[in-house]
Amino acid sequence: MMRGRCSLFLSVLLPCVACGDDTIATTESAATSDTGTGTTDDPSTGGPTTDAPTTAAPTTSAMSDSESGTTTTTGDTTTTTGDTTTTTGETTAVDTSTTADSSTTDAITTDTSTTGDPCEGGPDGDGDGVPDACDVCEGGDDGLDGDGDGIADACDACPQDASNDSDMDGVCDGDDLCLAGPDDVDVDEDGIPDACDDEVALVIDTPIDDYDVAADGALVVVRGDAGSLKVTCWNGDGTVRRPEFVAGSYDAGQGLGAKPEIHIAREAQKVLVTWFDAGGDPASHRIAYSLLDNTCQPVVTAETAIALPDAYFEFHNAAIDAAGNSVITVSPNQTLITFVDADGLAGAQQEAFDIDAVYGNHVALNQATGEGIVAAQKHSGNGIYYRRFKAGGAGWIDAGPVQLSVNYHYWYDGFTVGMNDESEFVFLWRSDGTALDMRFFAADGTSVADVQRTTMDFEGWDGGHCYDSFRRRHQEIPVRGEDFVLGEVYNWITPQPNRVVQHFAYTPLGELVGEGETDVNLDEGLQIRVDALGRSFLRGPSGIVVRAAYP
Repeated sequence: MMRGRCSLFLSVLLPCVACGDDTIATTESAATSDTGTGTTDDPSTGGPTTDAPTTAAPTTSAMSDSESGTTTTTGDTTTTTGDTTTTTGETTAVDTSTTADSSTTDAITTDTSTTGDPCEGGPDGDGDGVPDACDVCEGGDDGLDGDGDGIADACDACPQDASNDSDMDGVCDGDDLCLAGPDDVDVDEDGIPDACDDEVALVIDTPIDDYDVAADGALVVVRGDAGSLKVTCWNGDGTVRRPEFVAGSYDAGQGLGAKPEIHIAREAQKVLVTWFDAGGDPASHRIAYSLLDNTCQPVVTAETAIALPDAYFEFHNAAIDAAGNSVITVSPNQTLITFVDADGLAGAQQEAFDIDAVYGNHVALNQATGEGIVAAQKHSGNGIYYRRFKAGGAGWIDAGPVQLSVNYHYWYDGFTVGMNDESEFVFLWRSDGTALDMRFFAADGTSVADVQRTTMDFEGWDGGHCYDSFRRRHQEIPVRGEDFVLGEVYNWITPQPNRVVQHFAYTPLGELVGEGETDVNLDEGLQIRVDALGRSFLRGPSGIVVRAAYP
């Protein structure tokens, strides 16, 4: 529009006086020197004058107005360039284009009104006095907002509740049983929605050989049954992601006590399943694996991780990082290890070390980086060794096996290990029938703390022989943030119904930050997994119990 154009252009060209009307602007020259004024070159001096920088506007006007027929007359000296005539002295400037464009003020007013205001006039379907084009709530009166939340009552799902439905479960906060999650998810049917239930019992009808949880509480379980390896997957909210399905053929063989393991990446939620496959004869002994995607559909199935003819593969151990890269290890005598990438491709089988370890080995990962630690032990005594590795099998951090000097460890699987996202690590072992020991290490391998806890009688109130402390698989120590979550473990001789086990959390410096007790436990197993929401998943004889803020 002309009014806007005047403001836009003449703010640069000339002072705009009464912009929008027929305009004649008259100004006294700011400079009266004999050599002339303005910023244009003066032909009499052969160069620009600089006495009065405020007279730049007439010069700019003359240059611009040459295209629109502007004539500027000043004094006796006349310089003609194109259509423009410039003479020094008193100045009268007439912009003919401005006069022509600005002479129809009424037309400008008419143009503005014809653009229309969508908030004035127009249809008003709900009759609230606000035209539909500008109506915030077309279903009713915009001015009625009973709870003052800025949403008109007619369009407010919770018109009497300013908080509305904060957990988005379809129930207004004022009527919501649980503001932390959906009211209708109550797995144990105790009348308390799971998101607000401090203890949720997940009753699983079938046996469980192993289980694991992701950061959001997504749960996976595995069991061997009648020649098949069977897996079930749940989402973090307790709904089933995939009902039980076959993830591979399964034959533990020779009556050994080997059990499958299952691991879920805390972020990517890929699932690694590993098991001992006898293969029908000792020459075919191997540790097999399947990798599932985050919907529990197969990526690879029944691939070989480690194979060794005639090896006694009673136990093995595995771990997975946050992105889905994993490591699998076993110690029939020498400690063997294989790295598997997030696409399920296994690298070459390697020997980590050979200390004549008999079956008891464990592995843990820095889940953020993929580097980790593998450890194994000789039979009872002072024979725990470890070696740290780089991510993806790219090399070793320790040149060879490092001995962990201990006061004593039991049988051939009397310890376990954990590592956090800073590559700080901890060992846990049982040194006595009533003692558990822990040693904490910095990321550079320096020992920073030793802790011992007194426990109930591991060997049983009725006496008996002390067997393995960590014989069940998947025993790496879980982490909550940077802290380690550990626990007591008992053998089968200690009567299970009489046990009240302790779980405890320590910082990487060996400082106690939490402890608790529970009767949910199993023989010879560190049966605790933790998610990033502060919940612990405890396995007992009849299923899994989820506890909030435990230990």
